[in-house]
Amino acid sequence: MNTELIQHSTGVAANKIDLLQQAISVQPQVECPVSHHFGPGVYIREVVMPAGTVVVGKYHRHEHLCNMIEGRMIVVGEDGERKEVVAPCVFMAKKGRKTAYIFETVRFQNIYSTEETDVEKLEHMLVSNTPLLIE
Repeated sequence: MNTELIQHSTGVAANKIDLLQQAISVQPQVECPVSHHFGPGVYIREVVMPAGTVVVGKYHRHEHLCNMIEGRMIVVGEDGERKEVVAPCVFMAKKGRKTAYIFETVRFQNIYSTEETDVEKLEHMLVSNTPLLIE
């Protein structure tokens, strides 16, 4: 994996994420299994992202709680902030879109407060679809 793409995106604005997304969209896409969990007033979206993957995430409309159960990754937000995230950890994610390079397979949860249980409706309520995943 050529990590120059993710390194180049550090310290830059959201348009650089768009450029990264365009560059990787022509590459083979990676399967990242997603599962959905519900409890009273809680929705958890869980994804597993394999090591060696570059991820351009969906645009999250709201701040929300995140739980990284396993793995290690570098995350770059739209504001250009670069952060290494190592499991286990729990943190509040800002609204917006992020990119990541997955160093060790990551099991990650986005946690939302909602009574909604229809995944399609949740998708429209919580995110804008712009995911791209590559090896």
